[in-house]
Amino acid sequence: MKSADTYYALSTPRGISATATVRISGPEAINVISAITKKPPEFFLHKKSFVLGLFNKNSYLIDKSIVVCFRKPHSYTGENMVEVHTHGNPTIIKNLFDCLSVCGLRVANPGEFTRAAYKNNKIDLVQAEAVFNLINSQTGGGVDLSLNNLGGALSKEFSSIKKGLVSTLSLIEYELDMSETNNFENTKKTVFNNLLKSLKKVNSLIKTHKTAKVLNEGSRVVLVGEPNVGKSTLFNTLLNHERSIVTHLPGTTSDVIEAPRTVSGFSIVVVDTAGIRKTKNLVEAAGVEKTISELSSADIIISIVDSLSSKKGVKTPKDTPVIFVYNKTDLLSKTTVNSLYKNKKIDCFISAKTKQGIKELLKLIEKTIDQSLPKTEGFYITTQRQKEVLLSIKKTLKSLSSQKIFDLEVFSIEIKTAINQFDWLLGKTTPDDVLDEIFSSFCVGK
Repeated sequence: MKSADTYYALSTPRGISATATVRISGPEAINVISAITKKPPEFFLHKKSFVLGLFNKNSYLIDKSIVVCFRKPHSYTGENMVEVHTHGNPTIIKNLFDCLSVCGLRVANPGEFTRAAYKNNKIDLVQAEAVFNLINSQTGGGVDLSLNNLGGALSKEFSSIKKGLVSTLSLIEYELDMSETNNFENTKKTVFNNLLKSLKKVNSLIKTHKTAKVLNEGSRVVLVGEPNVGKSTLFNTLLNHERSIVTHLPGTTSDVIEAPRTVSGFSIVVVDTAGIRKTKNLVEAAGVEKTISELSSADIIISIVDSLSSKKGVKTPKDTPVIFVYNKTDLLSKTTVNSLYKNKKIDCFISAKTKQGIKELLKLIEKTIDQSLPKTEGFYITTQRQKEVLLSIKKTLKSLSSQKIFDLEVFSIEIKTAINQFDWLLGKTTPDDVLDEIFSSFCVGK
């Protein structure tokens, strides 16, 4: 083995901190830390922490650090692995990196530690994706969901559905081998029942993707309306700072602007958009196109008007909740406001400028998010890849379950296809280019 087969990376954020963690993994990990600490390799016991001096090739002290060794295969990566917990001074990290480089080690690629864990069968691909979601989740619910998947709950559900299909396939292949039996009708009935059960489970999993996305990334709340109805003012008010430019001129916002915030524990991304209207201005027209595009990816749409006559029906996706907001109530008389309250089409009355009604709007957003989330615990798919593979499996199962003719050979081939797709889902037969795409989004130290 070459030293270059062993790699290292900073696993904590860069910058000044109390401590920093450097990971080293590969065949030479323990030998290298042995050389740097001037302790024999057998000194390092599995999972045992030691406070040791780290020395460069000239025997100058780099730092006194906590060193923990994990001997293969009982480590996160399945390889020999070392964690060095140093003081969080960037100069110390640089000196340690220089020392590791001199020893022939290389900097890790993005996600290489988790990819090694996957390659060494410590985790499957679904669990690897859960690691990424766990690091990047924006809500407590997203963290819980990711921990559940990392523990293997979702993988077990996938394996359970696959096992049911394997059992169904065995019935068909038995019937093919023993065609002289009179069990054909019973086999047919059992196969169709099993396919429908599997299809139901796959359908349920597909439906969880949107919920998981909201829990991990937060709800995307898109502000829409005609020019000058106060979208940018509301955007700034919701964020509590001047993020978007506000003027009296229509068409000031010509691009999509977004920023995160929390609403009663829920993470949301507030999106300001260009006012929807017909225009000959090319820049503004491009902004309007972006607004229309944003509507398709919104989890909640806030449709804003400043007069009832201005509601010209912004077309929104049928399945996306819409909160209809009347803005600029500070410019209206009490009599007018009271008469508007009778209009049941209006969900909330606000003045983005004076912040009147903002609390009520936030409660509506919270209520809308809460209503969109399932009330029972279950399994959740968390990535677009998982969704696409399940959609492909669904297509196969749906086609088979609607067949009028029970052709044993056709059913055998198609069910094998679905079973193979589960192997792809779990990462047992996933092509390298797909793996490269998945792990390239990880941070270097993970």
